[in-house]
Amino acid sequence: MTPIRQALVALSLLPACAVAAGRPDFSFAVLADVQYADQDTAGKRDYRGSAAKLESCAAALRGEKVEFTIQLGDLVDRGLDNLERILPFFNRLPGPRYHVLGNHDLSAGREAALQRLGLSHPYYTFEVKGWHFIVLDGMAVSAHDAKGREVLARLRSAGAPNAQEWNGGLGEVQIEWLHQRLHDATAVGEHAIVFCHFPALPESSTPEHVLWDYRETLELLESEPATVAYLAGHDHRGGYAERGGVHYLTLRGLVESRPEESCQVVDVYPDRLVMRSAGRRTGRTLPLRP
Repeated sequence: MTPIRQALVALSLLPACAVAAGRPDFSFAVLADVQYADQDTAGKRDYRGSAAKLESCAAALRGEKVEFTIQLGDLVDRGLDNLERILPFFNRLPGPRYHVLGNHDLSAGREAALQRLGLSHPYYTFEVKGWHFIVLDGMAVSAHDAKGREVLARLRSAGAPNAQEWNGGLGEVQIEWLHQRLHDATAVGEHAIVFCHFPALPESSTPEHVLWDYRETLELLESEPATVAYLAGHDHRGGYAERGGVHYLTLRGLVESRPEESCQVVDVYPDRLVMRSAGRRTGRTLPLRP
């Protein structure tokens, strides 16, 4: 059985639950890989169709009470012009709205993309009702710069499956920053959910799609009791795996999927998360580690 098949099977085996069984403390909306572009469909990638799909997501979320919406990167396939076209559609989703940088987003240039997305820094945190949400920049080390090309060359020399130009890494500075954020949450007994464009656990995706420095990232995530879940995109087929008490979820890419498959609502309870399609009344339970 292939790793992606294992991940999908694992997700399908999670017990379904009735969302109506108790009210969550709060909910948020998440989606990945809109990858809009004014260009013809290629394979399953319906680039122009992503605008209409975002409209469908907005309609489905009108009946939901969410604290925020976050997209996990690759809002566009390429170009600042496409970013200008799709942002009005994304801005119809419930706010506040947050962005994660993806590899395709940087085709417009890092500084231009950050400015247009309203990001003063590519990785950051925010809090909702005592929960910490940590947004990572998986392209902090990338093939766009000399240091990143050196990292990529070493990975290729070692035969690493994730030695791909369309991947990236966090880098030492950001990993130390993440460590401090998680440590702080652990110290006060609070929970944290981490967002990144790139999966960190190969079993939650495919080995070809994970962060360049995924091993260091996994060790850190699982060493801090505050860590509840790690949500990513990048691999449009999606996937799920649990390890060390942390739930690793890879969302299906909107550009290749139906809105109800990609646009998800996460209900946050004191002892669990419930992930479900927007507008649906049932979901899958992800228990919090003790």
